[in-house]
Amino acid sequence: MIAPMSRGILAGYNVHTAADRSVMLKSVGVDSIEELLHPIDKSIRLQRPLDLPPPLTEWALSHKMTALARRNLTTKTHRSWLGGGVYEHYIPETVHAIASRGEFLTAYTPYQPEMNQGILRILYDFQKLMGKVLGQPAVNCSVYDGSTALAEAAWMACRASGRDKLLVTENLWPQYRQVLATYLKGRNVEIVDLPSNPDSGQVDSETASALLKKQPFAGLIVQTPNRYGVIERLPEIHQLAHEASAVSIVACNPMLTGCFPSPGEEGFDIVCCEAQPLGLKLNAGGPYLGVIATRMELEQHLPGRIVGICQDLKGEPAFALVKENREQHVARHEATSHICSNQTLLALKVTVHLSTLGEHGFRRIAGLNVVKAHYLESQLSALPGVRRPQTGPFFNEFMLEVPCEVPALLDRLLAEQAFGGIDCSGWEPGGSRRLLIAVTELKSKTELDDYVTHFRQALQSLN
Repeated sequence: MIAPMSRGILAGYNVHTAADRSVMLKSVGVDSIEELLHPIDKSIRLQRPLDLPPPLTEWALSHKMTALARRNLTTKTHRSWLGGGVYEHYIPETVHAIASRGEFLTAYTPYQPEMNQGILRILYDFQKLMGKVLGQPAVNCSVYDGSTALAEAAWMACRASGRDKLLVTENLWPQYRQVLATYLKGRNVEIVDLPSNPDSGQVDSETASALLKKQPFAGLIVQTPNRYGVIERLPEIHQLAHEASAVSIVACNPMLTGCFPSPGEEGFDIVCCEAQPLGLKLNAGGPYLGVIATRMELEQHLPGRIVGICQDLKGEPAFALVKENREQHVARHEATSHICSNQTLLALKVTVHLSTLGEHGFRRIAGLNVVKAHYLESQLSALPGVRRPQTGPFFNEFMLEVPCEVPALLDRLLAEQAFGGIDCSGWEPGGSRRLLIAVTELKSKTELDDYVTHFRQALQSLN
Protein backbone atom coordinates (compact mmCIF):
# COMPACT_ATOMS: atom_id res chain seq x y z
CA MET A 1 0.00 0.00 0.00
CA ILE A 2 1.39 3.41 -0.96
CA ALA A 3 0.75 5.95 1.78
CA PRO A 4 0.68 9.70 0.95
CA MET A 5 2.46 12.10 3.29
CA SER A 6 0.91 15.41 4.26
CA ARG A 7 3.16 17.13 1.69
CA GLY A 8 1.72 15.00 -1.06
CA ILE A 9 4.78 12.85 -1.87
CA LEU A 10 5.14 9.10 -1.53
CA ALA A 11 6.02 7.96 1.99
CA GLY A 12 6.62 4.25 1.78
CA TYR A 13 5.44 0.87 0.66
CA ASN A 14 3.80 -2.00 2.51
CA VAL A 15 3.06 -5.14 0.54
CA HIS A 16 0.07 -6.16 2.71
CA THR A 17 -3.24 -4.32 2.41
CA ALA A 18 -5.65 -3.91 5.31
CA ALA A 19 -7.78 -6.69 3.79
CA ASP A 20 -4.73 -8.97 3.60
CA ARG A 21 -3.93 -8.38 7.28
CA SER A 22 -7.52 -9.04 8.28
CA VAL A 23 -7.52 -12.41 6.49
CA MET A 24 -4.22 -13.41 8.09
CA LEU A 25 -5.37 -12.43 11.57
CA LYS A 26 -8.60 -14.41 11.21
CA SER A 27 -6.69 -17.46 9.96
CA VAL A 28 -4.78 -17.59 13.26
CA GLY A 29 -7.93 -16.97 15.31
CA VAL A 30 -7.54 -13.32 16.44
CA ASP A 31 -9.25 -10.09 15.46
CA SER A 32 -6.43 -7.55 15.79
CA ILE A 33 -2.65 -7.05 16.04
CA GLU A 34 -3.10 -6.15 19.71
CA GLU A 35 -4.83 -9.45 20.38
CA LEU A 36 -2.04 -11.26 18.49
CA LEU A 37 0.56 -9.64 20.76
CA HIS A 38 -1.45 -10.10 23.96
CA PRO A 39 0.61 -13.09 25.27
CA ILE A 40 3.71 -10.86 25.32
CA ASP A 41 3.87 -8.99 28.63
CA LYS A 42 3.41 -5.25 28.16
CA SER A 43 6.38 -4.53 30.43
CA ILE A 44 8.75 -5.75 27.72
CA ARG A 45 6.83 -4.25 24.80
CA LEU A 46 7.75 -0.86 23.35
CA GLN A 47 4.84 1.44 24.15
CA ARG A 48 5.71 4.11 21.58
CA PRO A 49 6.52 4.40 17.86
CA LEU A 50 10.06 3.57 16.84
CA ASP A 51 12.44 6.52 17.10
CA LEU A 52 13.10 6.76 13.38
CA PRO A 53 13.26 9.72 11.01
CA PRO A 54 10.32 10.32 8.67
CA PRO A 55 10.07 8.03 5.65
CA LEU A 56 11.87 9.00 2.45
CA THR A 57 11.11 8.41 -1.18
CA GLU A 58 13.28 5.84 -2.91
CA TRP A 59 15.29 8.48 -4.74
CA ALA A 60 15.77 10.60 -1.61
CA LEU A 61 16.92 7.55 0.34
CA SER A 62 19.33 6.61 -2.45
CA HIS A 63 20.80 10.13 -2.40
CA LYS A 64 21.22 10.02 1.40
CA MET A 65 22.92 6.61 1.39
CA THR A 66 25.24 7.68 -1.45
CA ALA A 67 26.27 10.73 0.57
CA LEU A 68 26.98 8.55 3.60
CA ALA A 69 29.03 6.14 1.46
CA ARG A 70 31.18 9.02 0.21
CA ARG A 71 32.41 9.51 3.77
CA ASN A 72 34.18 6.14 3.66
CA LEU A 73 37.90 5.98 2.96
CA THR A 74 38.52 3.28 0.38
CA THR A 75 41.06 2.15 -2.18
CA LYS A 76 39.20 4.37 -4.63
CA THR A 77 39.90 7.48 -2.55
CA HIS A 78 43.32 6.54 -1.13
CA ARG A 79 46.40 4.64 -2.28
CA SER A 80 46.62 1.40 -0.35
CA TRP A 81 49.83 -0.21 0.89
CA LEU A 82 47.94 -2.70 3.04
CA GLY A 83 48.39 -6.46 2.85
CA GLY A 84 48.42 -8.93 5.70
CA GLY A 85 47.01 -11.77 3.60
CA VAL A 86 44.61 -9.74 1.41
CA TYR A 87 45.82 -7.71 -1.57
CA GLU A 88 44.61 -5.19 -4.12
CA HIS A 89 45.14 -6.70 -7.57
CA TYR A 90 43.75 -5.84 -10.99
CA ILE A 91 40.67 -7.84 -11.94
CA PRO A 92 39.75 -7.97 -15.67
CA GLU A 93 36.19 -6.91 -16.48
CA THR A 94 35.69 -10.37 -18.01
CA VAL A 95 35.48 -11.80 -14.50
CA HIS A 96 32.56 -9.60 -13.44
CA ALA A 97 30.78 -9.90 -16.78
CA ILE A 98 30.69 -13.71 -16.66
CA ALA A 99 30.14 -14.09 -12.92
CA SER A 100 27.10 -11.78 -13.04
CA ARG A 101 25.23 -13.96 -15.55
CA GLY A 102 22.02 -15.34 -14.09
CA GLU A 103 23.06 -18.93 -14.78
CA PHE A 104 26.01 -18.56 -12.41
CA LEU A 105 24.77 -16.06 -9.84
CA THR A 106 24.68 -18.35 -6.82
CA ALA A 107 27.02 -18.97 -3.92
CA TYR A 108 25.57 -22.33 -3.00
CA THR A 109 26.03 -25.97 -3.88
CA PRO A 110 24.60 -27.38 -7.15
CA TYR A 111 22.65 -30.26 -5.59
CA GLN A 112 20.88 -31.32 -8.79
CA PRO A 113 23.66 -32.27 -11.22
CA GLU A 114 21.32 -32.75 -14.17
CA MET A 115 20.27 -29.09 -13.83
CA ASN A 116 23.70 -27.64 -13.02
CA GLN A 117 26.17 -29.01 -15.55
CA GLY A 118 27.52 -25.50 -16.27
CA ILE A 119 28.33 -24.69 -12.65
CA LEU A 120 29.72 -28.17 -12.03
CA ARG A 121 31.98 -27.80 -15.06
CA ILE A 122 33.24 -24.47 -13.72
CA LEU A 123 34.01 -26.06 -10.34
CA TYR A 124 35.73 -29.00 -12.02
CA ASP A 125 37.92 -26.55 -13.94
CA PHE A 126 38.53 -24.64 -10.70
CA GLN A 127 39.88 -27.81 -9.09
CA LYS A 128 42.17 -28.46 -12.04
CA LEU A 129 43.49 -24.90 -12.16
CA MET A 130 44.07 -24.66 -8.41
CA GLY A 131 45.72 -28.07 -8.45
CA LYS A 132 48.20 -26.68 -10.96
CA VAL A 133 48.75 -23.49 -8.94
CA LEU A 134 49.25 -25.29 -5.62
CA GLY A 135 50.95 -28.41 -6.99
CA GLN A 136 48.74 -31.22 -5.67
CA PRO A 137 46.04 -33.16 -7.57
CA ALA A 138 43.19 -33.45 -5.04
CA VAL A 139 41.50 -30.08 -4.56
CA ASN A 140 38.25 -29.19 -2.82
CA CYS A 141 35.76 -26.55 -3.95
CA SER A 142 35.84 -24.97 -1.39
CA VAL A 143 35.90 -23.66 2.20
CA TYR A 144 35.28 -20.21 3.63
CA ASP A 145 38.68 -18.51 3.55
CA GLY A 146 42.40 -19.04 3.96
CA SER A 147 42.34 -19.30 7.75
CA THR A 148 39.58 -21.91 7.82
CA ALA A 149 41.39 -23.79 5.05
CA LEU A 150 44.49 -23.99 7.24
CA ALA A 151 42.45 -25.11 10.26
CA GLU A 152 40.77 -27.83 8.19
CA ALA A 153 44.18 -28.92 6.85
CA ALA A 154 45.45 -29.22 10.41
CA TRP A 155 42.53 -31.49 11.31
CA MET A 156 43.20 -33.55 8.18
CA ALA A 157 46.70 -34.25 9.51
CA CYS A 158 45.32 -35.31 12.89
CA ARG A 159 42.77 -37.63 11.28
CA ALA A 160 45.32 -39.17 8.94
CA SER A 161 48.01 -39.72 11.60
CA GLY A 162 45.87 -40.46 14.64
CA ARG A 163 47.95 -37.96 16.62
CA ASP A 164 46.82 -34.93 18.60
CA LYS A 165 49.82 -32.58 18.51
CA LEU A 166 50.78 -30.04 15.84
CA LEU A 167 54.04 -28.14 15.49
CA VAL A 168 53.07 -24.67 14.27
CA THR A 169 55.35 -21.82 13.27
CA GLU A 170 54.91 -18.68 15.32
CA ASN A 171 55.10 -16.72 12.05
CA LEU A 172 51.48 -17.33 11.02
CA TRP A 173 49.29 -14.33 10.30
CA PRO A 174 47.58 -13.53 13.66
CA GLN A 175 44.10 -14.15 12.26
CA TYR A 176 45.15 -17.58 10.97
CA ARG A 177 46.55 -18.49 14.38
CA GLN A 178 43.35 -17.43 16.14
CA VAL A 179 41.11 -19.48 13.82
CA LEU A 180 43.44 -22.47 14.09
CA ALA A 181 43.37 -22.35 17.89
CA THR A 182 39.57 -22.03 17.91
CA TYR A 183 39.10 -25.02 15.60
CA LEU A 184 41.44 -27.30 17.51
CA LYS A 185 40.54 -26.40 21.10
CA GLY A 186 37.28 -28.35 21.04
CA ARG A 187 39.06 -31.32 19.49
CA ASN A 188 41.70 -31.42 22.23
CA VAL A 189 44.57 -30.93 19.81
CA GLU A 190 47.70 -29.40 21.30
CA ILE A 191 49.57 -26.66 19.41
CA VAL A 192 53.31 -26.47 20.02
CA ASP A 193 54.98 -23.23 18.95
CA LEU A 194 57.90 -23.36 16.53
CA PRO A 195 60.17 -20.31 16.95
CA SER A 196 61.66 -18.41 14.04
CA ASN A 197 65.20 -17.23 13.48
CA PRO A 198 65.16 -13.56 14.63
CA ASP A 199 67.59 -12.53 11.91
CA SER A 200 66.16 -14.22 8.83
CA GLY A 201 62.50 -14.25 9.94
CA GLN A 202 62.27 -17.86 8.75
CA VAL A 203 61.56 -21.11 10.60
CA ASP A 204 64.51 -22.14 12.77
CA SER A 205 65.39 -25.52 11.24
CA GLU A 206 67.57 -26.72 14.11
CA THR A 207 64.82 -26.04 16.65
CA ALA A 208 62.24 -27.68 14.38
CA SER A 209 64.41 -30.79 14.01
CA ALA A 210 64.93 -31.05 17.77
CA LEU A 211 61.21 -30.70 18.54
CA LEU A 212 60.20 -33.23 15.88
CA LYS A 213 62.64 -35.78 17.32
CA LYS A 214 61.46 -35.18 20.88
CA GLN A 215 57.82 -36.23 20.43
CA PRO A 216 55.46 -37.42 17.67
CA PHE A 217 53.48 -34.74 15.81
CA ALA A 218 50.52 -35.08 13.46
CA GLY A 219 51.85 -32.30 11.28
CA LEU A 220 54.23 -29.40 10.82
CA ILE A 221 52.51 -26.13 9.78
CA VAL A 222 54.19 -23.14 8.15
CA GLN A 223 53.10 -20.14 6.11
CA THR A 224 54.81 -18.55 3.13
CA PRO A 225 55.20 -15.65 2.86
CA ASN A 226 54.85 -15.47 6.63
CA ARG A 227 53.68 -12.59 8.78
CA TYR A 228 56.98 -10.78 8.15
CA GLY A 229 56.45 -11.15 4.41
CA VAL A 230 59.41 -13.56 4.38
CA ILE A 231 59.47 -16.62 2.11
CA GLU A 232 60.14 -19.90 3.95
CA ARG A 233 62.59 -22.61 2.83
CA LEU A 234 59.93 -25.15 1.90
CA PRO A 235 62.03 -28.15 0.71
CA GLU A 236 64.02 -28.13 3.94
CA ILE A 237 60.90 -27.87 6.11
CA HIS A 238 59.12 -30.65 4.25
CA GLN A 239 62.15 -32.91 4.64
CA LEU A 240 62.17 -32.35 8.40
CA ALA A 241 58.48 -33.25 8.63
CA HIS A 242 58.91 -36.29 6.37
CA GLU A 243 61.76 -37.66 8.51
CA ALA A 244 59.52 -37.39 11.58
CA SER A 245 56.52 -39.05 9.85
CA ALA A 246 54.56 -35.80 10.25
CA VAL A 247 52.26 -34.36 7.60
CA SER A 248 53.77 -31.21 6.05
CA ILE A 249 51.24 -28.35 5.72
CA VAL A 250 51.74 -24.91 4.22
CA ALA A 251 49.45 -21.92 3.83
CA CYS A 252 50.67 -19.83 0.91
CA ASN A 253 49.95 -16.77 -1.17
CA PRO A 254 48.95 -18.39 -4.49
CA MET A 255 50.55 -15.53 -6.46
CA LEU A 256 53.92 -16.73 -5.16
CA THR A 257 53.78 -19.72 -7.51
CA GLY A 258 54.10 -17.35 -10.45
CA CYS A 259 57.77 -16.91 -9.50
CA PHE A 260 58.67 -20.08 -7.59
CA PRO A 261 57.85 -23.80 -7.72
CA SER A 262 54.49 -24.57 -6.14
CA PRO A 263 54.51 -25.90 -2.56
CA GLY A 264 53.23 -29.25 -3.86
CA GLU A 265 56.20 -29.46 -6.20
CA GLU A 266 58.41 -28.73 -3.19
CA GLY A 267 56.95 -31.86 -1.57
CA PHE A 268 54.31 -30.53 0.83
CA ASP A 269 51.53 -33.00 1.62
CA ILE A 270 48.79 -30.39 2.10
CA VAL A 271 48.78 -26.95 0.52
CA CYS A 272 46.11 -24.40 1.37
CA CYS A 273 45.60 -20.79 0.44
CA GLU A 274 43.41 -17.74 0.49
CA ALA A 275 42.37 -17.33 -3.15
CA GLN A 276 41.41 -13.66 -2.81
CA PRO A 277 44.47 -12.50 -4.86
CA LEU A 278 43.17 -14.52 -7.81
CA GLY A 279 40.36 -12.29 -9.04
CA LEU A 280 38.42 -11.34 -5.91
CA LYS A 281 37.84 -7.80 -4.68
CA LEU A 282 38.83 -6.70 -1.19
CA ASN A 283 35.13 -6.76 -0.23
CA ALA A 284 35.77 -4.90 3.04
CA GLY A 285 37.23 -8.06 4.55
CA GLY A 286 35.15 -10.76 2.92
CA PRO A 287 33.64 -12.99 1.75
CA TYR A 288 36.77 -14.79 0.57
CA LEU A 289 37.70 -18.24 -0.69
CA GLY A 290 39.66 -20.99 1.04
CA VAL A 291 41.27 -23.78 -1.00
CA ILE A 292 42.94 -27.03 0.07
CA ALA A 293 45.03 -29.22 -2.23
CA THR A 294 46.56 -32.53 -1.20
CA ARG A 295 48.08 -35.72 -2.54
CA MET A 296 45.70 -38.53 -3.43
CA GLU A 297 46.65 -40.63 -0.39
CA LEU A 298 45.07 -37.98 1.85
CA GLU A 299 42.05 -37.27 -0.37
CA GLN A 300 39.73 -39.28 1.89
CA HIS A 301 40.32 -36.74 4.66
CA LEU A 302 39.73 -33.69 2.45
CA PRO A 303 36.80 -31.55 3.66
CA GLY A 304 34.23 -29.85 1.49
CA ARG A 305 33.19 -31.02 -1.95
CA ILE A 306 34.85 -32.55 -4.98
CA VAL A 307 33.38 -32.43 -8.48
CA GLY A 308 34.19 -35.34 -10.76
CA ILE A 309 33.19 -36.86 -14.08
CA CYS A 310 30.75 -39.78 -14.08
CA GLN A 311 28.14 -41.18 -16.50
CA ASP A 312 24.54 -40.11 -16.81
CA LEU A 313 21.64 -42.54 -17.36
CA LYS A 314 22.41 -42.57 -21.08
CA GLY A 315 26.03 -43.50 -20.48
CA GLU A 316 27.25 -40.05 -21.49
CA PRO A 317 29.99 -38.19 -19.54
CA ALA A 318 28.55 -35.80 -16.96
CA PHE A 319 29.71 -33.79 -13.96
CA ALA A 320 28.54 -34.49 -10.42
CA LEU A 321 29.51 -33.97 -6.80
CA VAL A 322 31.43 -37.18 -6.22
CA LYS A 323 32.32 -36.38 -2.63
CA GLU A 324 30.70 -34.27 0.07
CA ASN A 325 31.38 -36.00 3.37
CA ARG A 326 29.76 -33.46 5.66
CA GLU A 327 27.16 -33.77 8.37
CA GLN A 328 24.23 -33.03 6.04
CA HIS A 329 24.98 -36.25 4.15
CA VAL A 330 26.66 -38.63 6.57
CA ALA A 331 26.56 -39.43 10.29
CA ARG A 332 27.80 -36.38 12.13
CA HIS A 333 30.71 -38.19 13.79
CA GLU A 334 31.89 -39.46 10.39
CA ALA A 335 31.93 -36.05 8.67
CA THR A 336 35.33 -34.78 7.55
CA SER A 337 34.15 -31.24 8.25
CA HIS A 338 31.22 -29.34 9.70
CA ILE A 339 31.47 -26.50 7.21
CA CYS A 340 27.99 -26.44 5.73
CA SER A 341 28.41 -24.19 2.73
CA ASN A 342 30.98 -23.26 0.12
CA GLN A 343 31.95 -20.33 -2.08
CA THR A 344 30.77 -21.37 -5.53
CA LEU A 345 30.40 -17.84 -6.93
CA LEU A 346 33.90 -16.87 -5.77
CA ALA A 347 35.36 -20.10 -7.13
CA LEU A 348 33.74 -19.19 -10.46
CA LYS A 349 35.44 -15.79 -10.40
CA VAL A 350 38.83 -17.36 -9.67
CA THR A 351 38.35 -19.80 -12.55
CA VAL A 352 37.51 -17.02 -15.01
CA HIS A 353 40.36 -14.87 -13.70
CA LEU A 354 43.00 -17.57 -14.10
CA SER A 355 41.63 -18.53 -17.51
CA THR A 356 41.75 -14.90 -18.61
CA LEU A 357 45.35 -14.37 -17.45
CA GLY A 358 46.76 -17.65 -18.68
CA GLU A 359 50.15 -18.89 -17.48
CA HIS A 360 52.06 -16.05 -19.15
CA GLY A 361 49.85 -13.35 -17.66
CA PHE A 362 49.90 -14.98 -14.23
CA ARG A 363 53.71 -15.13 -14.18
CA ARG A 364 54.03 -11.59 -15.49
CA ILE A 365 51.82 -10.15 -12.75
CA ALA A 366 53.68 -12.12 -10.07
CA GLY A 367 56.97 -10.77 -11.44
CA LEU A 368 55.69 -7.19 -11.34
CA ASN A 369 54.78 -7.66 -7.69
CA VAL A 370 58.33 -8.74 -6.89
CA VAL A 371 60.07 -5.98 -8.86
CA LYS A 372 57.91 -3.16 -7.52
CA ALA A 373 58.02 -4.36 -3.91
CA HIS A 374 61.81 -4.68 -3.95
CA TYR A 375 62.18 -1.24 -5.52
CA LEU A 376 60.06 0.35 -2.81
CA GLU A 377 61.85 -1.51 -0.02
CA SER A 378 65.25 -0.36 -1.30
CA GLN A 379 64.10 3.26 -1.43
CA LEU A 380 62.53 3.24 2.03
CA SER A 381 65.42 1.38 3.65
CA ALA A 382 67.76 4.10 2.41
CA LEU A 383 65.98 6.68 4.58
CA PRO A 384 67.66 7.63 7.90
CA GLY A 385 66.67 5.31 10.75
CA VAL A 386 64.69 2.93 8.55
CA ARG A 387 65.71 -0.71 8.20
CA ARG A 388 64.27 -4.07 7.34
CA PRO A 389 64.69 -6.25 10.47
CA GLN A 390 64.55 -9.60 8.64
CA THR A 391 67.09 -10.75 6.06
CA GLY A 392 65.03 -13.57 4.53
CA PRO A 393 63.75 -13.12 0.95
CA PHE A 394 60.34 -11.55 0.40
CA PHE A 395 57.73 -11.52 -2.35
CA ASN A 396 55.46 -8.46 -2.45
CA GLU A 397 55.31 -7.56 1.23
CA PHE A 398 57.95 -6.59 3.76
CA MET A 399 58.29 -5.36 7.33
CA LEU A 400 60.16 -2.18 8.21
CA GLU A 401 61.44 -0.80 11.50
CA VAL A 402 61.17 2.99 11.69
CA PRO A 403 62.58 5.66 14.07
CA CYS A 404 59.17 6.75 15.36
CA GLU A 405 55.88 5.38 16.61
CA VAL A 406 54.04 3.71 13.74
CA PRO A 407 50.52 5.03 14.55
CA ALA A 408 51.79 8.62 14.27
CA LEU A 409 53.54 7.81 10.98
CA LEU A 410 50.41 6.22 9.55
CA ASP A 411 48.36 9.29 10.53
CA ARG A 412 50.74 11.50 8.55
CA LEU A 413 50.49 9.20 5.53
CA LEU A 414 46.71 9.09 5.81
CA ALA A 415 46.70 12.88 5.53
CA GLU A 416 48.43 12.36 2.17
CA GLN A 417 45.60 10.05 1.11
CA ALA A 418 47.52 6.83 1.66
CA PHE A 419 46.86 3.76 3.77
CA GLY A 420 50.53 3.53 4.65
CA GLY A 421 50.75 -0.05 5.91
CA ILE A 422 49.77 -2.31 8.80
CA ASP A 423 50.67 -1.32 12.34
CA CYS A 424 52.31 -4.38 13.91
CA SER A 425 51.55 -3.32 17.49
CA GLY A 426 50.06 -6.16 19.50
CA TRP A 427 51.37 -9.08 17.45
CA GLU A 428 55.05 -8.36 16.93
CA PRO A 429 57.81 -7.74 19.53
CA GLY A 430 58.78 -4.11 19.23
CA GLY A 431 55.74 -3.73 17.03
CA SER A 432 55.08 -0.10 17.94
CA ARG A 433 57.93 0.82 15.61
CA ARG A 434 57.32 -1.79 12.94
CA LEU A 435 54.93 -1.75 10.02
CA LEU A 436 54.11 -4.10 7.17
CA ILE A 437 53.94 -2.71 3.63
CA ALA A 438 52.50 -4.50 0.59
CA VAL A 439 52.95 -3.67 -3.10
CA THR A 440 51.10 -5.10 -6.10
CA GLU A 441 51.22 -4.65 -9.85
CA LEU A 442 48.74 -1.75 -9.62
CA LYS A 443 51.34 0.71 -8.29
CA SER A 444 53.13 2.82 -10.90
CA LYS A 445 56.68 4.08 -10.42
CA THR A 446 55.30 7.58 -9.88
CA GLU A 447 53.10 6.28 -7.07
CA LEU A 448 56.00 4.38 -5.53
CA ASP A 449 58.20 7.49 -5.60
CA ASP A 450 55.39 9.67 -4.20
CA TYR A 451 55.00 7.24 -1.32
CA VAL A 452 58.73 7.45 -0.57
CA THR A 453 58.53 11.25 -0.60
CA HIS A 454 55.55 11.31 1.79
CA PHE A 455 57.21 8.68 3.99
CA ARG A 456 60.38 10.82 4.22
CA GLN A 457 58.41 13.97 5.01
CA ALA A 458 56.40 12.16 7.69
CA LEU A 459 59.57 10.91 9.37
CA GLN A 460 61.11 14.37 9.31
CA SER A 461 58.03 15.87 10.95
CA LEU A 462 58.10 13.27 13.72
CA ASN A 463 61.82 13.44 14.54
